[in-house]
Amino acid sequence: MASDEIDYRIEGDASPLLTIDLDPGEAVQAEAGTMVMMDPGIEMSTEMPGGMMAGLFRKFSGETFFMPFFSNTADDVRSVSFASPMPGQIKAIDLSKTGGVFFCQRDAYLCSARGVGISIALTKRLTSGLFGGEGLILQKLEGDGMAFLGAGGTLIERSLGAGETLTVDTGCLVGFSGSCDYDIRFQRGVKNLLFGGEGLFLTEVTGPGTLIIQTQPIAELALALKRLMPKDNA
Repeated sequence: MASDEIDYRIEGDASPLLTIDLDPGEAVQAEAGTMVMMDPGIEMSTEMPGGMMAGLFRKFSGETFFMPFFSNTADDVRSVSFASPMPGQIKAIDLSKTGGVFFCQRDAYLCSARGVGISIALTKRLTSGLFGGEGLILQKLEGDGMAFLGAGGTLIERSLGAGETLTVDTGCLVGFSGSCDYDIRFQRGVKNLLFGGEGLFLTEVTGPGTLIIQTQPIAELALALKRLMPKDNA
């Protein structure tokens, strides 16, 4: 499914629904458990794209070993809808406009055009993986079709010119173009480090390329809810 052929719509704000219209014979691949509804004529199959090794890599990166595919077997346009398991927003990524490669944090992938490769990528520097808060593993999306990411809060897109750098809270970085450079650095200043409340490390992304930022990482939401939970004094 070429990027200029896919027809989709995103409905809702806090927990949106992504609906993809498939022409006869077209198919979309998705993360397991994200399908919400589908028209008659949409046939689901469970496959292991890329073989055993690719399946192991997906499992290691936080995705499922197998992937469901949804194909239109009817003679006219039929639709299938997906939603992220966490409250937030859905962002469409046209891989043909990111150089064919986009890196994203684990669990951000929602679905994509069939043929988009999903694999793992080690961070370029060991410190990024050991101390960055998102682990040593990033997901690598590769191809020329559309991919859709789901993450918490509001999703903001920023474009960086060559050599332009943006510093981001590590947990807020959803993904970035393959042309971007990515590194982790210590929080500067003793007071900032001890009392700033922003953690020990920050992420620096250098262009050229595009990055996606989320305003509400799921880990921060879980901590906020935990503080409101009744305490067990027994």
